[in-house]
Amino acid sequence: MGLIKLIILIILIVACLTLWRRIQAWHAANQAPSADPTKPPLMVRCQHCQLHLPQDQALQSGEYWYCCHEHRDADHE
Repeated sequence: MGLIKLIILIILIVACLTLWRRIQAWHAANQAPSADPTKPPLMVRCQHCQLHLPQDQALQSGEYWYCCHEHRDADHE
């Protein structure tokens, strides 16, 4: 009878540890640092087609911004 209690205790301990690890991983994933959601990304306008897009996705040439290489090259011809 003592062996069955020991096996059940081990199973419960393993289940609790697994649950604790999953909860810790879930908290870590939800608390990962991210961009400030209250601050919108800086938007720029393509000099060629007037499309607005986030600055981190745009191409800069001098003081002008472009949405793609083709528009940048078309304005430099």
